[in-house]
This record gives sequence, C-alpha cells and structure tokens, in this order.
Amino acid sequence: MQRLLSRLSGFFPAVVAGALPIVFIPTASDTYILPRASLVIAGACVGVGLTLVTPNGRRLGPLRWPLLAAAGAAALAFAFSVSWPLSLAGSWTRYESLPMRLSYLGLLASAVSLLREQRHRDWVVAGFVFGTCVASLEGVQQWAGHVAFRPDGNLGNANLLAALVAMAVPLAVDRALRGGVFVLAWVAAVPVLVAGLLVTTSRSGDFGVLAGCLTLAVFATRGRLVIGAAAAAVGIVAVGLLLMLASPLRALNNDPPELRLHLWGDGLRMIAARPLTGWGEDATGLSFGHFLSQDYASLVTFDRIHSGPLDIAATEGVLGLAALGWVLVVLSRGAWRQRFDRDVGALSAALVGYTVWVLFNFDWAPATGAFWLLAGTLWSSTGVGETLSPRGEGPHLGGVRGIAAVALVAAATWFAVFPILADTWYLKGRPDLAVKVDPLQAQYHWAIGTVEQLRQAADLGETEPDMYLELGDMELQLGNRDQARRDYQRALEIDPYFTPASQRLAALG
Repeated sequence: MQRLLSRLSGFFPAVVAGALPIVFIPTASDTYILPRASLVIAGACVGVGLTLVTPNGRRLGPLRWPLLAAAGAAALAFAFSVSWPLSLAGSWTRYESLPMRLSYLGLLASAVSLLREQRHRDWVVAGFVFGTCVASLEGVQQWAGHVAFRPDGNLGNANLLAALVAMAVPLAVDRALRGGVFVLAWVAAVPVLVAGLLVTTSRSGDFGVLAGCLTLAVFATRGRLVIGAAAAAVGIVAVGLLLMLASPLRALNNDPPELRLHLWGDGLRMIAARPLTGWGEDATGLSFGHFLSQDYASLVTFDRIHSGPLDIAATEGVLGLAALGWVLVVLSRGAWRQRFDRDVGALSAALVGYTVWVLFNFDWAPATGAFWLLAGTLWSSTGVGETLSPRGEGPHLGGVRGIAAVALVAAATWFAVFPILADTWYLKGRPDLAVKVDPLQAQYHWAIGTVEQLRQAADLGETEPDMYLELGDMELQLGNRDQARRDYQRALEIDPYFTPASQRLAALG
C-alpha cells in the first residue's frame, strides 16, 4: 500500500500545477481568487503530508536552512503583527496570510520530495502549460465577446493571467525546440499563450515573457559566450524599458510609471517605520494609509505597494525579505551549476519571467503558488538533494510522522475548505453561517450588519474604510459620538483621502 501511494504521490504536484490556472467556483462570492488560494494551502498541506508518509523522497540539501529561515521569519512577522487575526486569516480576496506564506514554502519542499522521476516533472510542466493555455483561450474569448475591460481568463485579474503566461511561454518554447512526439502540441501552445498575454494588456507580463525567453537563450549558451549572451539579454530588456517609457504605452491602463514611483516611495517610508519584522502578513491595507502622500484610489489599489520585494519587506520586514532572498540565491546557484541538465534552463527561465513580473506587482496565490511549485520542480531537476533510502525507522517515529500528516490534513480543512464553505454561504445571503466556519474573516461579520458584528469586524482588522464609516454612522445614531469620531478617524487612517469620513468628522466638530 505504501509503495502504491509513493508511486501515485509523484503525480500530485502535476495535479496542483494543472489546476491552479483553471479552477474557479461560481457558487462562491470570491469566485476566482479564493479557490486558488485554498488550492495552494491544501496542496502544500497534502503534499508535505505525502512526503512524511512515503519513502524514497529527495532531501532539500542546501535549501533546507534557507527554507527554515524563511518560515521562521514569517512566524516572527506574525508574532509582531499589528493585527494577528488579519495575518492569520488574510484579507478578503487577498489571503496573503501566514498560512499562505508557509504554504508557498511547503509547495517547494513537497515538490522536491515527491518528484522522484523524470516523468513526474514532465507532467508538472505539461499540466501547468496546458492549464495556462486554457486560461489564455478563456481570455481571448472574453476579449472577442467584449465581456471584460481587461480579459483575465477567469483568474479574477488580468495581471495574474499575464504572470502565468510569463512562466508558461519559456517552458513551451523549450519543449517545442526540443522536439519529440508532442512537438506540434508544444508549438501550438506558444501562439495561444501569446494571444492570452496580448489581451491582458499587461506590460509587466510582456517584460516577464521577454526576460524568460532571453534567460532560456543564456542558459543554452556554452563556454565564454555566456557572458556576452547575458549582457546582451540585459541590454535588450533595458532597451525595451526605454522604448516603453518613450511611447504611449507608458500610460497604458491609466498606470504611468510616475505613479508607481510615488507609490514605491511611500512604501519605503512604511518599511522604514518597522524595518525588522514588518507590519505583519496581509496588514499593508490596514497600515499603508499612514504613509500615503497622494490619493491613488482611483488608479491603483492602495492596500499594496505593487512591488513584490517592497510588499514582502513591508509585511515581513527585511528579515523576511533576506530569508526569501537566501532561498532564491541558493536555488539560482544550484540551477546555474546544472544549467545544461534537462528542464533546468526552461524552469529557471519560467522563474525569471515571474520575478520580472512581480517587481511591478505583488504576490498573489494564483501566480505565486505556481512560482514556488515550479521552483521545487527546478530543484528536483538539478539533482542536488540526496535521495533517501526507504525508511527503517522505529514505530514511534513512524507514528509521529502519521500524526503530523493527519494534523496537516486538519490544517488544510480549516484554512482551505472552511473558507470556501463560508464564502458560499456568504453569496447565498447567510453571513450568519459563514462566520461560524470562518470566524476570523471580517468581511462576513460586516455583512451581518449589526453594531456588535461591525465592531467585531473592526477588531479583526477589516481594511475597507467604508466599514468604519458605516460603523461610525450607527454609533452616532446610538448617541456614541466619541466612538463614532474614533471610527471615522480609523477610516482616515486606512485611507487619508476618504472624503465621506472627513465630512463626518467636520460635521461632528
């Protein structure tokens, strides 16, 4: 039985990779992001659980301590979070909570252990590219039917589709160039993916694809020519950036470069206020208002800094950023040393595509989960980690592993299954049931609408200023003028340019 489970578990990462681009649940209020966020958490929990109970897994090798450091930094950021309920549950539609940050690391670690054979890694690549092609076709269909301003392929955000394409294109190009029985399928995938990217009108996605393909070329270059190839690749990307800045594309989607620069400057001031451990996972929306220098609400969502490194530094501090940087450095060194091995160049190029994309965006489960899963696939391809022999451990240690696996299943149920159940009830107009299975999600308490429940939502770290405005109005009706004033002030702490709250305060005197 254990041997059969070991053989089947090797295909589990491919199931997650293929499902991430396409899974959505129409019966949930958050149709697109929450199902994929739950898939990331459940995939990590089940993957690590399978690693514990199956033999012949591969060790993490030099990645072990960087991953432990990243997990420790995430836990430290949670311990010093300005709102631990928010950092544990994640804000609604975002979900970049502590469990999510740990799940990213779990996806990498479990992929390294479970992908024991080349065919397992082949299925991960094929599943991910196939799923992204399906999402791209959905995006093209949305564009043709004029059903969305920026087609997103049922991912909920056009930039998320662009991020997936930035990772999938180098993988498809590599397989197409390699030839084989399925070469026509790989060749056909490339124009489908490019079409999906074009309809998103994502500049960061374009640069991600460009950087990924150039990385593929650099990794294929041998001898001393690799230095010139790398310099040429950097030069091409730089020329592309200059051309974008000098063309009408600079104002595409009402998002000019100057806007991002101002936003990043505000983000740096936020990071400087709590540099070591940050403000806590997913707490940017609760705290960023203290540092905003202008009103971004009509152009860019102001609950994120819109740059992956800056967002991580704001939520987990420089300790978290350094720990994750350590992981990537070790991963990059291992990939470069084995760059001529099968799949190493393509997987490295896919990770570079995401990295370029995330410099102008923020971590989000549908794309970031795929990144860490492909990172684990890459490390497995390098062969750096030593393969374990079948465990000859005693019954006590085997029992501990079994208990840990059961605990991970329980964690998957709490953090992945219950939120979907709660969101389904929320869509059906039953927030009273939603709060029973997901009591830390402030959105559902707000939906109930009583003063007590709105106060509970405030205590849980709701990041929408409208909720505090509504609570202040209700407190005012009850004659609680001082409490109403505090609610309006808290709305302005989240968004200092929120006019209705300013007007209410002015009326109070």
